[in-house]
Formats: sequence, C-alpha cells, structure tokens
Amino acid sequence: MLFGAVALPAQTPALTVAQKESYQRLAQQLIAPCCWREPIAIHRSAEALQMQDEVRQWLLQGRTEDEIKATYVSRYGDRILADPPGLTGRWLYVMPVAVFLGLLLLAARRLRVLVRMTPASPPRSSPEFLALVRKETNNEWV
Repeated sequence: MLFGAVALPAQTPALTVAQKESYQRLAQQLIAPCCWREPIAIHRSAEALQMQDEVRQWLLQGRTEDEIKATYVSRYGDRILADPPGLTGRWLYVMPVAVFLGLLLLAARRLRVLVRMTPASPPRSSPEFLALVRKETNNEWV
C-alpha cells in the first residue's frame, strides 16, 4: 500500500558562509542569457534559474569563482559577464559620457550660429523703423 508515498526533492547540502558569499557575487556578475538584461540573481527565467542551480552545485563541488566564470564565458562569450574585462568594460562606462559631451558641444556650436544670424536691426514694426522708412521715402508711404 503506497497511498501515502510522496516524491520529496533530494536534500542538497547547504553552502558554507564562504560559498554563499561566492554564490552571491557570481549571481550578480553573470547575466541571464535569455534576454541579456539582468543578472541571474534578479532574473526569473528558466535559464537564469538553471544557472543558479549550476553555480550552487559547482560551488559545492569545490570549483572556484574564476573557474565558473570561465565556463560560462567559454559557453556564451564575454557578454555573459555584467562587467566584461578589458576595454569592453571601460567602453560601457566611457561611451555614454562621450556621446553626451559630443552632443552638448554640437548644441553649443549650433546656438552660436543661431546667435550670429540674429539681425541687429530693430524689428519692422517698431516706431523707429517706421520713422526711418518715412525719412528715406521723403515722407511718403510705400
């Protein structure tokens, strides 16, 4: 009689304090490969959850953070890392600032051109302009 038999999940050993810290760092450093937007610590897709389980298992097996990152980099490329190494990581921070400064410079140059193009004479409807027109046309209205 197996009426009361229930499938229980296998008990996984708990992570040590050092392993938990490594897990937290890795979960923030690895990007979910389904949409490439969020770290696996935040993202709740099937791929992100699978990666979380893999990272936990690999830490329990004694693999280091660098080994785990190297495995994912070989599988997905540098894109899997939230902060890619080398120049790629620097460009992520430098490019938005450079684009903003470039656009600011272009806007300043355009404003200078517009200011130079503004006529220095008074507008046509001012009384001084009308008096000038009368004087030039010998007091006749054109």
